[in-house]
Amino acid sequence: MRKFDTDTIRLITAFENITDTEVRDCIFSDTIYFLVNTGKIAVSIGRNGQRIKTAEKMLKKPIKVFEWNENSKQFIKNMIPYAKKITIQKDKAIVSLNSEKRGAVIGKSGNNIKAIREFLLRNSKIKELKIL
Repeated sequence: MRKFDTDTIRLITAFENITDTEVRDCIFSDTIYFLVNTGKIAVSIGRNGQRIKTAEKMLKKPIKVFEWNENSKQFIKNMIPYAKKITIQKDKAIVSLNSEKRGAVIGKSGNNIKAIREFLLRNSKIKELKIL
């Protein structure tokens, strides 16, 4: 079981209360990244994104939600939907992208890719992620 600091626990509790979903993991910087359990992404987003919008207003930060999956390849696909090809060799994943989607995956100041790598480290057997 992962240990969270007080601020992270507050964010997780608020998000769970707003979205009525269980959070598996949370990382925050300029954006708050939540990892929800398999099959719970639609519930957390809500109809027309209403739950996410409410959470963003209350927490005063943009929010991205990813869906966990036990299968490492599917987990990566859930976090990087623009992936053309995902190759996994032992504890290393190599993801090929369309070049025009690269910026969206990496994110401002590399924050998206940092969060994705951290989620992989903490929630799968993948220790290294390479983007091509």
